[in-house]
Amino acid sequence: MRTFPLKNRSGAVPEAGSGGGRGRFAGKSYFGAFALALLLSASTLSARMVTDQTGRRVNLPEHPRRLVSIAPSITETLYALGLGERLVGDTDYCDYPPQAKALPHVGAMLNPSLEKIVALNPDLVLGTDEANRRETADQLERLGIPLYGVTAHTVDGALQSLEDLGHILDWDPPTRKIVASLRARVAAVDQQMQGQTRMKVLFVVQYRPLITAGSQTFISNVIERAGGVSISSDLKGEWPHMGLEDVLSRAPDIILLPQTETFAPSLDEFQKLSGWRDLEAVKNHRLYLVSETIMRPSPRLIDALEEVARILRTVRAGE
Repeated sequence: MRTFPLKNRSGAVPEAGSGGGRGRFAGKSYFGAFALALLLSASTLSARMVTDQTGRRVNLPEHPRRLVSIAPSITETLYALGLGERLVGDTDYCDYPPQAKALPHVGAMLNPSLEKIVALNPDLVLGTDEANRRETADQLERLGIPLYGVTAHTVDGALQSLEDLGHILDWDPPTRKIVASLRARVAAVDQQMQGQTRMKVLFVVQYRPLITAGSQTFISNVIERAGGVSISSDLKGEWPHMGLEDVLSRAPDIILLPQTETFAPSLDEFQKLSGWRDLEAVKNHRLYLVSETIMRPSPRLIDALEEVARILRTVRAGE
């Protein structure tokens, strides 16, 4: 799996000290976990070999009931599908819905504790290519614990991941109903945007240094589906850095910022910040906070799509 290079409470801003090292356990605890995993792998659950969305071959249990999520977006998705009771563990960053906070935590997304995962006796671990490392999947496989990975770089991709999870978890009918409702909402936004002039948008993941969303991210796709065009869509990488002079030359009509607990400064303060105050979008007070739902490819990403579409319509109507 690829790693998501940014991590904050929403699962999208860098995790300090995550590193890329393998197996950090002392010898006895690691081999104890390994021995336990061998016992778990001999369980009576039958399995089938499938290919997950990241391209890995996975020995998937036929009817997985005990699940561990190592990505906040997956935790949200499982609760949205009505499968929260199957979750036996998640990460330190799984904070929605509130009951997810009460589950046993297995650590961070990039370096979850293998010992804690093994101790939870899961049938299946669920991860994403945005939030987790390939090494984690490989380590769990060696311990006899399957990890099924999903990927979502667009709105449609998020809905496809939702359908895929419902299928592998024997939850097809309820999942299809939920996905149909979400697709109808997306179609309504598409209809509203037909014939509308696209506005240039800067999405600020982090303001110092300025980090934005690249073209291969679900955030940029939300902006596009909502009727805008990301000014960073031509930049390389998922989360490119930008200089304010570059932003000034690209002249965004609107600046969007995530409404998270850790984001600073306030919108009014941008009027005083060097470089920022020279942008027409700042001078014209076209800075908008967007719900942090835009930072996770879960079912709530459709809420973010509708929210961004409303903002763009409001600004367009005021011109």
